Amino acid sequence: MVEREPDGDHKPRWCCDACGFIHYENPKIIVACIATVGDEVLWIKRGTAPKKGCWAQPSGFMENGETPEQAAARELFEETGAVIDPNDLNLFLVGSLPAISEVYLVYFGELKEFNVAPTAEALEIKLCDEANAPWAEYAYPEVIEATRQFYRDHQKRQYGVYRGRYVDGVNTIASVN
Repeated sequence: MVEREPDGDHKPRWCCDACGFIHYENPKIIVACIATVGDEVLWIKRGTAPKKGCWAQPSGFMENGETPEQAAARELFEETGAVIDPNDLNLFLVGSLPAISEVYLVYFGELKEFNVAPTAEALEIKLCDEANAPWAEYAYPEVIEATRQFYRDHQKRQYGVYRGRYVDGVNTIASVN
């Protein structure tokens, strides 16, 4: 393998001159699931690195062979035992974290039953309205404004779809509809 810019490309890649294989490294896709019960949002205290012991919404990497909605529902279930039909999830935010080569998709949906239990990934689980959310202990301050926007939308039950960017320490969120 040699690192070179393949013909027609714009970036150096690891290439095998013997067989023609080109190794592409592309961004990872992270999905999050904002699960609601009434006016409250489900929060978990993370049980794994990174940010173990901090609070967030269930999230994780999308797997091959699943839709983003299936991935969000799976992460919610793996971390809390809560079940939500992927078809009941709605897109809330498409985020970009170029410094760590990740794309962040956030979905939301109402839990029909609040049947949860702590797991190795979620040491504690609680429902919080905006005033009682653990903002000071949020695992990912990059998405605080997006989460606050969700609470505002949820209070009105009128939801937008947003674009979030976190570049060079600056966080922006803008409506796309």
